[in-house]
Parts: sequence; C-alpha cells; structure tokens
Amino acid sequence: VRASADMFVDGQKALTLNGNLNDSTQAEPFLLDLRVIHLPLKIANPFLGADVASLSGSLNGEMDVTGDLASPVLNGWLQFDSAAARIPMLGSSFRFSDGKIPVDSSIVRFNDYTIRGLNKNPLSINGYADIKNLADVGLDLALKARNMQVVNGKKGRRGVDVYGKAYIDLDAAVKGTMSFLNVDAALKVLPGTNVTYVMPDAVNAISSRSQSDMVRFVNFADTAAVAAADTIENKGMLLNLDASLTVSSGTTLGVDLSADGKDRVQVQGEGTINYTMDYMGDERTTGRLNINQGYARYSPPMISEKNFTFQQGSYVAFNGNMLNPVLNIHADDDLRANVNSSGNSRMVTFDIILNVTGTMEQMNASFDLACADDITIENELKSMTAEQRANQAMNLMITGTYTGGNTKTVSGTATSTLYSFLESQINNWAASTIKGVDLSFGINQYEKTVDGAQTQAMTYSYRVSKSLFDDRFKIVVGGNYTTDAQADENFAENLIADISFEYMLNKQGTMYVRLFRHTGYESILEGEITQTGVGFVYKRKLHRLSDMFRFLQRHKPAVPALPDEAPAFTPAPAATQPKPTTTTTDTEKEK
Repeated sequence: VRASADMFVDGQKALTLNGNLNDSTQAEPFLLDLRVIHLPLKIANPFLGADVASLSGSLNGEMDVTGDLASPVLNGWLQFDSAAARIPMLGSSFRFSDGKIPVDSSIVRFNDYTIRGLNKNPLSINGYADIKNLADVGLDLALKARNMQVVNGKKGRRGVDVYGKAYIDLDAAVKGTMSFLNVDAALKVLPGTNVTYVMPDAVNAISSRSQSDMVRFVNFADTAAVAAADTIENKGMLLNLDASLTVSSGTTLGVDLSADGKDRVQVQGEGTINYTMDYMGDERTTGRLNINQGYARYSPPMISEKNFTFQQGSYVAFNGNMLNPVLNIHADDDLRANVNSSGNSRMVTFDIILNVTGTMEQMNASFDLACADDITIENELKSMTAEQRANQAMNLMITGTYTGGNTKTVSGTATSTLYSFLESQINNWAASTIKGVDLSFGINQYEKTVDGAQTQAMTYSYRVSKSLFDDRFKIVVGGNYTTDAQADENFAENLIADISFEYMLNKQGTMYVRLFRHTGYESILEGEITQTGVGFVYKRKLHRLSDMFRFLQRHKPAVPALPDEAPAFTPAPAATQPKPTTTTTDTEKEK
C-alpha cells in the first residue's frame, strides 16, 4: 500500500509524507519519507500562551520513518530557519542556531546546540531527547550559559514587565521523562545587572488591604464552605527540582510599585537562595539576601513622598516557606521641620528610622527618631521612651510636626498637609513626564521667630540623579531655595548644596572613587558648613587582614607532570571522600 499525505499552512505546503505503508512486495514494507518544508513555528503559539512565549521562523527537516505504526522509528535531521522565541514578560527575543540537529533511531541529539542571547553569548545545549514515545518523551540534557544577556529594554514598553539590563550564568541538568522529571539548576545574576520588575497593581493592593475583613467566621461543619480533600490529586508531571539563585555583588534589583515608576523599591544586594521541590510537591526555600544599599519610595495619599534608605546589614532570610521569610530590615528617612525653642525657631533635620523584624506573616514594624544635627533635640529624644519616640516619628511623617520636650513646631497642620499633597502631585508629574533621570521636589512653609519677631518663609528643594556608562558613573545634584531674607545671603551655596560624582572601578561595585561637595548644618558650630573632598572606597570580604592585599600576590603557574611520571596515589571517588568542615567569619573592610 502506497501512502501520500500533504499538510498546508496558510496555503503553503509545509509537510509531505510519501512511501510504503504496508507493501509486502518491497524489502521494507513500512518506509515513509517525511519532509518538513518551512513549517511556520507560529502554529504552536496558541498552545504556549501569549503571556509565556511566542515563536517565529520556520522548521525544516528530512527523515525516514521505519518500524511500524505502533512504534515508528525516525532517522534524519531537523533544522531551524530564522527561528526565535520571544518572551513577552522580558521583552526579549532569543535566536535559535541554524545548525542541523541529527535524529538517530528516534533520538534527537544536541551537540553544542546554541540559543543566542541579546549580547550574542550563547546558551549551549548538550544531550539527547528520546521521542520513541511521544506521550512520555525522555530527556537527558545539560544547559550552560556564560555572561548571557537576557534583558535589554527601556521603561514604558507595552506589555513588558521587566526592563533594564540583566546578565546571567546558567548551569542546569534535565533528566528523566515528562512523567518523572529531575531538574538541577544554578542561576547566577552577574555584576552590571540593573533590572526592574513592574507591578502596577501593587499600590492598589496596598490601599485595598485596609478594606479587607479583619475577622472572618467559618463553620467548619459546613461542607459548602470547607471541603475536605479525600483523594490525592493526580498530576500530569512529577517534578523533582533543586535550584539555586545567586545574586552577585554589583547587581541592582528594583520593583516599580506604580506604572509611572515613582513608587518603587530598589536593592543592591548579594546572596544565595536555594529552592527544592520533590515529587509530592513539598517545597523548601533556604538562603539569605543581604542588602548593601537601596531605598523604598512611596507616596501615600495626601501625604508627602516617603523615601527610606536601607541601612547596610539589612537582610531577608529564607528557612522553609518562600512566602514567609525572616526579615531584618532597617531604613531611615530624613525630614526637615521648623522647631521653636526659647522664643526662637529654626529648621531641624530629623532622622526617621524604620525597623522591620520577625517574619512576613508575623511582622514587627517599629519607628524610631534621631536628630544628629541638633544636640538639644537629640538629648530630648534620648530622654524619651521607645514608644514616645515612635509617636513623634509618626507625627512627623503624617503632619510634619514635632511636639517633644521643651520644643514645639509652629507650622499649621492644615498648611503642612496642603503642601504635602502639592509636593506629591508635582513628583508624580515629574516621574511620568521627565524620562532618563531620577528627579524629586520638596515644598515646605514655615514660620521663623527671631527675638520675638515672626516671619513666614517658603523652602523649595530638589534632587536629581543620573547614571551613565552602564551605571558605572553616577551624578547626584541637590539643593534648596528659601524666601527667607536672612538665608537668601547664601543663595549660591544653597542652590547647589549637594553634588557628588561616583565612578565604579569594577562591575562588582567594591572599588569606586567619589568626589563630593556637601552643605549642611553643624550643631556644635551652630551654623552651615561646607564639606568638599575626594574619596576612594574599597570593599572586600576577609578571612584575615592579609587577604586585602591578595591581588598583589603573583600566582605561580602550575608545573605539569612529566609523561613518565606516575601519580603517588589514587584518590578515592569524590562521592566517598568526607567533606571538610570549616568555620569562617566574613567581615567587610572599607578604606
């Protein structure tokens, strides 16, 4: 019996099948010639899902089909033609190699097959896929990538949830079948990565959290409300996963809490997180992410913008449940308020400190207050209890007033709230209109009292920051202007009160040079001072002090063994050798 079949896609022939189906007169009664002719890969997109991936290009191939109808055997080759996979979430496309993929006895073999990243660095695939049983394909694959760029996009692209630049190393192994699959993967985020994930619904979720039910009563005897599971769910694929994520020093990870990016969290950290899942679906997450730098910026309704800077030493640790990590986060925010003392008033900079400890499900959040620029107020704060300082910190954030000790603010609450609302609106407009720079404004009105005479003045402040050359060079400029006649004498100094230039000497951010000029208030001198200087910062993890100069030591080249030289002993296999146990303490050195 001769067989012939053709398949057309969009009016074009894409697949042909010809040969013997059951011809007893031939030497091979079952022999079919299968040809794939520019089969468009887009026909698989409806099965992948628009939010997961989309394929483009075509597939070619030639194969002989032998065996029988119940278990056909394929021999030949497959080849992608201008094929690419686009990941909508990343806004990135990855191109498949045009090299031929051999198929031997229904075994698809990958020999250094590559998928190119955005910087042309490849993801190499080695191993095979057993397609003898298409219902349960067998896999034995090894995937490896070095310095592969997976994200390179700008903010504001439609349908893209991630923007910035991201570079990774990947070592992964996939073994088993589609019914029982074992995956070991190690993903490392490399220095130079600066990537942001957009969560436009996060602010709405935070706002609606207060409207949810505080207490919910459930009758557990009501089977309509609570249904007990009496059977084990039959999953289509059982997965045994062992994965690790390493965030290298010098990476920047951010989350936009609003569509305009004004409300956001940005972290510069390092650490390793391990995730495991067995065949029964039991999950476990262990590891720790250390926060070296970063900030959390949020604009509550009718309140001025809050910008908390993370303190070094903060971390998020995982010890089981991924959604319930251990928190140890400390951050602070500077806020200026007008304080009246002994008949005179002055502007004072307060340091609002936020401490978050406990776990995500049982979080302990507390506020504290400090004032390093004013000795009088700092002594008042030290004499208060922790609860009293927390109340003062809340008053400052909400109303902009300080009422502790023998001092008090003189600004009206309604006026402060009005200018806080105006400030938040201007900052939101700047974030959505001015692209490419991080810009923020501040507006405040205060009454100044000198020798019993009261005057009213306005202060306007700004801060601009810009990163260049793959975030290795950063410029920060800030200043303020006031309508106070006496303070107007220092107009030139206050207009550009803070300016700094930072250049990272390496991608890890452990070595950088900083040139700065800062104008501030010194409580001891009771006046403004200007600090100008240049600094060199060097950070390194040390086991001992001599490790700081390790880069000066010359490494001796390894001496190869002579051909006729036999090894003195044969080591035991790695699996049987005991692992040494050592305890070290890492410290960080700044110079």
